Amino acid sequence: MSKHARPRGLPVDGVERPTADGWTFPARNPATAEPLWDVPDAGLTDARDAVTAARRAFDATQWSSDADLRADAVRRLAAAVAEHAGELVALMAAETGVPVALRSSHLDDAVAAMGSATGSEPQRGPAGVTVVVTPATSPLSVALTEIGRVLVEGGTVVLKPAPEAATAATELGRIALDVLPRGVLNVVTTRDVDVAIALTLDERVDAVSLTGSPFVAERMQVAGERAGKRVRIDMGGPRTVRVADDAELEAVVSATAYDLTANAGQGCGLPTSVVVPVHRHAEALQAAVAAMADVAVGDPTDPATRCGPLRSVVARDRVRRYVDLGHTEGGDVALGGHPLDRPGWWFAPTVIGGLAPGSRLVREEVLGPVLMVVPAG
Repeated sequence: MSKHARPRGLPVDGVERPTADGWTFPARNPATAEPLWDVPDAGLTDARDAVTAARRAFDATQWSSDADLRADAVRRLAAAVAEHAGELVALMAAETGVPVALRSSHLDDAVAAMGSATGSEPQRGPAGVTVVVTPATSPLSVALTEIGRVLVEGGTVVLKPAPEAATAATELGRIALDVLPRGVLNVVTTRDVDVAIALTLDERVDAVSLTGSPFVAERMQVAGERAGKRVRIDMGGPRTVRVADDAELEAVVSATAYDLTANAGQGCGLPTSVVVPVHRHAEALQAAVAAMADVAVGDPTDPATRCGPLRSVVARDRVRRYVDLGHTEGGDVALGGHPLDRPGWWFAPTVIGGLAPGSRLVREEVLGPVLMVVPAG
């Protein structure tokens, strides 16, 4: 880790500091459910301090006006993150269950994009203080992408990660302490959604970028727009694969199962359903069962693992409720459909057939290793 790895506090205004109230919450290993360490649990005072730091860095320093300074700093940040990439990947695996085998899509690609920043990219709007809210399903790739974009455009950042991915974000903030000017990047970790709302409502914040659940996104979008902020929302959403009558059905279904089960189905834009001609539904269901049965669910720290645990007990129970919903919507569970009997938050690779294309299970984001085979309506 960076030289700021201990003590574990909030990287705010160029230093690492404990929360104002001394609050913390435990991080747990999703593969075992065992406690890992305590994470700073920020309150409203910490949120205000982070915005103060970001506002000062934007208004009172040359950061916003010196494109060459920014481009150089962002490239140095990318290099520093790359230097610690192995540790960050191990940290994501321990904290959120992201398999180390998915390092490229969850870290390296975003680092490479950040490292190619030139400072000449066109701005999407006036630069300013931006609150970046990131999901547990992509602990660092979303953060790096949005931080890189905002910093190159001349803005400063307050990063608010999902609670399940808080340590990865604070470690990114600690690394940034060594290479970015004071106050340019600040990290606020908290379990309290009202703290995130307070960040959005703060009159000194110019923009909000959120990638995450529809529930949090809706609250923050309403709050941000009422407060006159520029709001960027990405709620992801499932992707449907449609199979033509003459397609190589087994190959399409197998490829879909492979893509879906990366990180146990926890990701934006993953293919969660295959829509097939009615007369090929039984054939497609058989191919899906065979493909999903071959998925090895294993230790996220093992380089051979592609499908690990779900990120939290809440995430596991959410998937179970969606499978139950599938029953009520007329679906048949052809494989899996239950948590695995082992410590931690695991769910069996699951195949559900017979659902209508307009069913909730097909339209909504399950965020688990659940593949629907849907007869075309």
